Amino acid sequence: MAERLHVPFDVFAMRVDVPVSTAVRDGDLGWTCGQCPLTETGAVHAPGDLLAQTEFVCDMIATVMARAGFEPSSVGKLHVYFSAETDRLAATALALITARFGHGPLIVPIAVPHFYYDGMLIEVDVFATSHLQAHPSGEPNGVRLELIDAGDQVWAYAAASLANRTVDEAVDLITTELEREALDQTHLLADFWMSGGTETEQVARNLQSSRFVTNPDALVRLAGQASPVIAASLSFSKQPVIVLTDKTTDDGPRLTLKRSGRLIWASGTCANSGLDLVGQTSCIMQGLDAGLRAAGTSFTDVVKLTAHYTGGASEQELHGNMKVRHSYYKSPGPASTGLPVAGLGNGQCRIAIDVSAVSARQPRSK
Repeated sequence: MAERLHVPFDVFAMRVDVPVSTAVRDGDLGWTCGQCPLTETGAVHAPGDLLAQTEFVCDMIATVMARAGFEPSSVGKLHVYFSAETDRLAATALALITARFGHGPLIVPIAVPHFYYDGMLIEVDVFATSHLQAHPSGEPNGVRLELIDAGDQVWAYAAASLANRTVDEAVDLITTELEREALDQTHLLADFWMSGGTETEQVARNLQSSRFVTNPDALVRLAGQASPVIAASLSFSKQPVIVLTDKTTDDGPRLTLKRSGRLIWASGTCANSGLDLVGQTSCIMQGLDAGLRAAGTSFTDVVKLTAHYTGGASEQELHGNMKVRHSYYKSPGPASTGLPVAGLGNGQCRIAIDVSAVSARQPRSK
C-alpha cells in the first residue's frame, strides 16, 4: 500500500478552525485544498487585485507541491475559480497561470460570481501526478480537447461553444472526440460539468441521457459568461470502473459512488426544497458516509472533498455548510474546497458535493 502524506493546514488560514489538510499525497497522486490568496492570519492578500492574487497563489502552489514531495512538473490539472470584472482581465490571469506552469497541465477556467471573503478573487485546486504526460491539445470539430496521462488515469478537459449549435449537438461532439481518443464511458470515474451563457436547468435536462454525465443536477453555471459554452473536466481510469451506488430517493438525495481499484469517487446532491443549505449539506453527507461504509471504506480514506453551493458573498454561508462537512473527519483530514457558484443544474439544489477516496485495500475479486 502506498504511504499517505498530509501537508498540514498552515500555509494560509481560514477565519475558523478547519480539520483539513493543505494537500494530501497518496502514492503518485496528490490533491490540494483550494489554494487561496490568504495570509497565515486569514487576511486577503492584495484585496481586489486579481493579477497580484494570481501570482500569490502560484507561489503558494509551488511551496505546497514541494512540501508534498512533488516536482513542479507534477502539476497535472488546475481548477481555476475566479471572479473578474472583464473577460480581458480573466484572460490575463489565466495566461499568467499558463506561463507559470509551462509544462502543459490542464487549466480549467471556472468563473464564479463572488467569493466568501471580501476582496478575494481567485482560488485554485491542484491535482498532481508523478507520472504526467501531456497530450497535444486541439480543437477538432470546434471542440477544445486537452488530455493528461496521469499514470493509472487520463484527465480530460473538453469545451464546446453553444453559439451555433444545440446542447445535444455540443455534447455529441464532445462525446465523439472523447471516443476518438479511446476514452470509453465505462471507464469514466469522475466528471464535473459546467455551462455558461444559457439556461442552466435546460442544459441539465439535455445532459440526462449523456453517457459521460453522472449527475446533471451537479452541473455548475458559470458566472458572467458572454458566449454560451458547455465544458467538462473528466477523469478516466485505465482499470474497469464499477458503479456501486446510483440512486435518487423520494426526499431528494441523488447519490452515485464509483470504484476502480483503490480509487473511489462519490457525488451527491439533494433536491429537497424544504431544506436550507445546511440541511441539504447534512442530507448529502449522511448519504455519502453510508455509501462509503457500504463500499468497505469511510471518510478516513477520503483525500479530497469539493463542495459547490449557491449563496451570497458571505463567509457565514461558507462556514455554516463547512461545519457540517468537517464534522465527518478529524485532523489531518482531506484536502477540501468549498465555494459559491452562480447556480446548479437543478434549481432545487443548494449544494453539490463530491469526494475522492483511496481505499486502504484493494477490493475483493468476485
